Amino acid sequence: FILPYLKKAGLESIRHLLGIKVDRQLITALVERWRKETHCFNFREGECTITLKDVAILTHLPIDGKAVCVSDPPPPPQDCDGI
Repeated sequence: FILPYLKKAGLESIRHLLGIKVDRQLITALVERWRKETHCFNFREGECTITLKDVAILTHLPIDGKAVCVSDPPPPPQDCDGI
């Protein structure tokens, strides 16, 4: 049901991410090496940061154009009986 919205936003390529297996040990290792003070990963070889372009290359998602913002739909109107 979300595919039409992804197409409209130009994010249809995100579908290929659903089949990716997550390596929990790798994620844990990266989290342990993240330094929030510098916004970098701290490795023996030096510091490494991830840019928006890096994410775009890995996910095949577009980074050009307008930002996509999603908000929850407004709540349904409430019955005002007795007010």
